[in-house]
Amino acid sequence: MNKYIDLHTHSTASDGSMKPAELVRHAKKSGLAAIALTDHDTIDGVSEALKEGKRKGLEVIPGIEISVAF
Repeated sequence: MNKYIDLHTHSTASDGSMKPAELVRHAKKSGLAAIALTDHDTIDGVSEALKEGKRKGLEVIPGIEISVAF
């Protein structure tokens, strides 16, 4: 059985369209085994996503996208 993951997701903590818990539920419903929450310049949604992931049986990997200028 193949397991699919998405290692690049965004929630409403940055520029995504779903709250972190909603994103986890959507991923689970879509059949994913894991997601990484990688919002821009914030980890504000990570705690909520981790809690919902544990509740729903979906692995949540904390991440972040950091903006830089050169």
